[in-house]
Amino acid sequence: MRDDRLRRYFKALGDKTRFDIVEELGQTGECSVSSLCLRLGVTQPLMSWHVRVLRAAGIVVTRRHGRQVFCSLDHKSIAVCQERFTLLTQGQSLTLAPLADLPPVGIHPPARAPVSPLTAES
Repeated sequence: MRDDRLRRYFKALGDKTRFDIVEELGQTGECSVSSLCLRLGVTQPLMSWHVRVLRAAGIVVTRRHGRQVFCSLDHKSIAVCQERFTLLTQGQSLTLAPLADLPPVGIHPPARAPVSPLTAES
């Protein structure tokens, strides 16, 4: 059976920089993208790309505070992927794993309140 989410998870961890980001977040708990750049010696645009890949794989969650973006590990999603991998290595069906308990991973823009055309200025 094909499991794209599990493949995306391991592919994301296959990159040295992304693996180092996960290790750093495991030690610090939460860290700003700017701090990660300084600690790992990576430029901000490249760090943003790596964080985006880790978010899409369900490994990292982000929150915005003003202009700063803070990252932390998505422990629930990581646990689900680890459980699915364990089932895979034991020859069990992956359809039994609780993937449905999690929201779909991916890059979603923050929700914004709709603007009424009557109140918006041109």
